[in-house]
Amino acid sequence: MGGASPWRGVFSWSCVSFVLASAPASVSAASYGFDTSEAAFDAAYLKSPIAVTGRIVDATGSPIVGATITTVAFGDGSTNTGRSAVTSATGTFTIDGLVRRSLLLKVTRADWYTEIVPVDLQRPTGEAAADTGTITMTAQKIGRVRLIFVGDTMLGRRFTDADEDGNEGEAGDLIRPSSRAADAKKIVAFVRDTIATADYSIANLECAVTSDPATPHPTKSYTFFSHPETLAGLTHAGFDGVDLGNNHVFDYMGAGVLDTVNAVAGVELDWTGADMNETLARNTTIGATIGGVPLALQGFNTLRTDGSNLTKNLLVARDPDKAGALEATSANMTSFLADEAGTSFAVPMVHGGVEYSSYPANNMRGIFVSLVKQGAGLVVAHHTHTMHGVGLVDPGTGPRFVLMSLGNFIFDQSTFETTQSVIAVADVETIQGGGQQITRLQLVPVHVERYVPKLLSGAWLARAARQLGHLSSTLPKTPSGSAVADGLTGATVFQVGPRVLAFNSPSQFTVKDSAEPLKLPLTGGATGMVEFTRTGPVDALAAVKTGATAQAEFGRDILLYGDFEDSDVDDAFSEGTAWAQTDSRRLQNSVVRSGTGAAVLLRKSSNNDTVSMSNYRTIPIPGGAKLTIRGYVRGANAGTFKLTTRVYDDDGDTLSTVDRVTRSGGTYGWTRFTVDFTAPSSAVDLRIYFKQSPPNSGEGQVFVDDVSVVQWDGKVSDAKAGFTLPTPNNHGFLRFTGASGSALDVTLTHRAYTVP
Repeated sequence: MGGASPWRGVFSWSCVSFVLASAPASVSAASYGFDTSEAAFDAAYLKSPIAVTGRIVDATGSPIVGATITTVAFGDGSTNTGRSAVTSATGTFTIDGLVRRSLLLKVTRADWYTEIVPVDLQRPTGEAAADTGTITMTAQKIGRVRLIFVGDTMLGRRFTDADEDGNEGEAGDLIRPSSRAADAKKIVAFVRDTIATADYSIANLECAVTSDPATPHPTKSYTFFSHPETLAGLTHAGFDGVDLGNNHVFDYMGAGVLDTVNAVAGVELDWTGADMNETLARNTTIGATIGGVPLALQGFNTLRTDGSNLTKNLLVARDPDKAGALEATSANMTSFLADEAGTSFAVPMVHGGVEYSSYPANNMRGIFVSLVKQGAGLVVAHHTHTMHGVGLVDPGTGPRFVLMSLGNFIFDQSTFETTQSVIAVADVETIQGGGQQITRLQLVPVHVERYVPKLLSGAWLARAARQLGHLSSTLPKTPSGSAVADGLTGATVFQVGPRVLAFNSPSQFTVKDSAEPLKLPLTGGATGMVEFTRTGPVDALAAVKTGATAQAEFGRDILLYGDFEDSDVDDAFSEGTAWAQTDSRRLQNSVVRSGTGAAVLLRKSSNNDTVSMSNYRTIPIPGGAKLTIRGYVRGANAGTFKLTTRVYDDDGDTLSTVDRVTRSGGTYGWTRFTVDFTAPSSAVDLRIYFKQSPPNSGEGQVFVDDVSVVQWDGKVSDAKAGFTLPTPNNHGFLRFTGASGSALDVTLTHRAYTVP
């Protein structure tokens, strides 16, 4: 991080607890009649057992017999912990009698890599079992190694002082002075089992590590440090090394760099990418031979200055005695690959790009292409604090992967776009004739909830997989401002069972197209918004064709949490931290349109004010974006319901506040609302509010579910000729205008991805 505006870069969860209590517990003292029925539902729900089933196979699809599946659970689902089963002759297993709280499955077998699978057990009571699908295990052998890479990591600032008042150890601080090591271990509790599955794992440690922050960089806007004791969180999780090649290792000048390298060495973590001068930093290559596979990892930093061009203030190391990160110069990167690429699987890790972006900047694209062409086996990038897709570069011997940005792993940001992340799991093998290559690349989506990383399951996993596929397939083929391709293209990324996989060759998967004919009614030449109904999690909108002249627009949901479900695996149920909640506006589970969660707004006739529930984090939008908000509302003796939007500029100033939907009070079933609007040209963020006014008498209840904020990404002037879209993608909505007649014939092409 560096150079971010105060609005987008700084956000404080003041006075928050380590884990937000579940909704029923947090409202136990409330005085609404709804609370009684909700508490009764929750108690019955928790007592309604559910089973988990699945099938374990090897890379060829053959069943694995005798694998052990063990449950790992948290919070009020802890009674699920320690249940186990062994796979049958067909590779199948069942564990029944579980409470409906999401958990992890640990799949083990001697001489095979352990697999950690998140499972959504918070299913409707009508579902007696949750099926994980097919889980693929990989055999351990000489000539194969499993590597894990994670993104931006640090354990200071708001971890130790949540409200940033200068006082540590207060309520809401995740890491307290008296228990730093123990608290840091708690932060990795939900991802520790996953990290431990690798032969070697490494994090981008984006801070100084020191107990004496007396020398902050004189010109930087943001300086980060973590106490040495907090490294216990990384070692407890099973990390083997850290990459220090970033723009924050020099935040406390040379003294901070020295403290950092001493601290990580003191807990036996390897490090790369920084040292007390450039020669020493260049010699920090992590070299190891694991499972017979020679590895070489080196960190580089593209960010040279921050507020000062004076040599003593540079963020990068210089000879003979200037400490800092290893600069990502052509000479340094070429030297690393010249030394290592011929004999080892060489992984340059590059820190750079544009913060909060979705695609790599031009300079990073150039670096990616150059590194692969010089022999890099894999390129890993970070710094943007956001999740990018997976790229490919073909040096002439077959495409190689580029992890263009892994996003935050453990970081104290809570802006909307910084909460989606990924753990990359790469299986590397020695190939016949010499050399090494990645034979399987798994992407494990992570939700960073109030700074704590958690694995995703269920609908959230499918959504994250589609987003990773979308970012990869829509990667521009040329640098910005250029019409000439530079050799960086997108990998194919999609969900396979409970995993998200990246592929570098069409020979590794199959696609099947199917046509869906629609006859859409027209009103004034327009169809209104049409949802693309997926047949499965890896079904993508591949093509559109109309039977008559019509304009077509396609879009995707950017709200992400409007289903009000709880699909991360942690120790809280239905916590809904994406939404501002109190006892009168919160997530609940007894009245839903779909799934197991919805929002409720509660008011009494004796109340004098309107209750209002909004998303905590503003949603990034492009200036001038065309948007549609769609959702469902239900009322029980309800007061007036309103949906209001508020749009902000880059300084956080409000550009507009508009009531978009108004629904009169009363009792009514689930009713859809839809509103279209265009954001101001200077808009950068959006917040939505659900409101209920007091009813005329008694207690008013308004329920909201299945809300989408659709951003219209593209427009085709005439869809009669048909048009195609890159796949896999996350496009889920269409609308048509400019047609004549009473109905419009439309054909949608579904594209489903599978592996042989």
